[in-house]
Amino acid sequence: MNKDFLYTLLDSMSVSGNEIPLQKKVIAEMTPHCDQIMTDYTGNVTCILNPDAPFKVMLSAHIDEIGLIITHIQNDGMLKVAKAGGIRPHVYPGHQVVVYGYNQTVFGTVVNNSDMGKGELKDGDLTIDIGAKDREDARKYVQEGDPIHLHTYHAEMLNGYLAARAVDNRGCAFIILEALKRAKAQGCKIGVYATTTVGEETTMRGAHWASSRIKPDVAIAVDVTYAQDYPGSNPQESGDVSLGKGPVICNGSICNKKLNELMKACAKKKELPYQMESAIGRTGTDADKIHFTGDGIVTSLLSLPLRYMHSPSEVCHFDDIENAIALLTEVLCTIDENTDLNPFS
Repeated sequence: MNKDFLYTLLDSMSVSGNEIPLQKKVIAEMTPHCDQIMTDYTGNVTCILNPDAPFKVMLSAHIDEIGLIITHIQNDGMLKVAKAGGIRPHVYPGHQVVVYGYNQTVFGTVVNNSDMGKGELKDGDLTIDIGAKDREDARKYVQEGDPIHLHTYHAEMLNGYLAARAVDNRGCAFIILEALKRAKAQGCKIGVYATTTVGEETTMRGAHWASSRIKPDVAIAVDVTYAQDYPGSNPQESGDVSLGKGPVICNGSICNKKLNELMKACAKKKELPYQMESAIGRTGTDADKIHFTGDGIVTSLLSLPLRYMHSPSEVCHFDDIENAIALLTEVLCTIDENTDLNPFS
């Protein structure tokens, strides 16, 4: 496992709508490992193995993260913000943030006072102090629309646990890119299209653009899912999912049952652990957009268990990352145009 690349992904800025700097790092890392790299105007990056192969499998993982954007610069130089994705405003007061200004990256603190804990806090209630003297001073560095994220970075915990900002979903971007590398090393013959998509946290536009252009025969979306192994969680909601017990296969209405069975068979063959979860209707992932592209695409969802989703410090487990990579690699080296995925056969 290339931890250096994983930490590059986790520690970089990729607030939804501002993914290009990180996508350029993906291109730099993956250029030696794939046959072709395809980009589009919305910001997706697709790393391709065997582009001439007639049978195509798309692996999709969004690379954007939740965060804030500047909406207004006050007379006193303080910044008003709006959410970019599903942030939890109540966790922001008192936190340090990084503001990626048009002219300079600056650091700030989310204003915290005695009234912040009263009532329901909304993103519009948040104010960022960057130390500016006034509006004119602040405008030397930042402007409306500039992205902001919490000033937190990765940390290895005890017993194989990893904490980081926005493992959702850069951790899964790492998984699909590493799976492509390993599939190539193992002589995979099908067309593999590992796509790091943009905008999932806000519009899901990236998945639609990418799948419309690729037109894959099969797609596997890779995203995080809620672990249920910490205080306050409820296994009855979707399944008993724990960190360290393997990636999670989604048994849901849009997930192809035969593709799911193939993933289970590949896990059994390689003696890899996996878990199951349920989803009624939409999954809230790229799979929702991909499945409805064109004439309809055979789609499944594989997930990385995650604690404290959309918080300043999400927690996953290295074993689950490794086993997800291994499982996807085996699927890519097993599936082909002769694989029966027809539910009626």
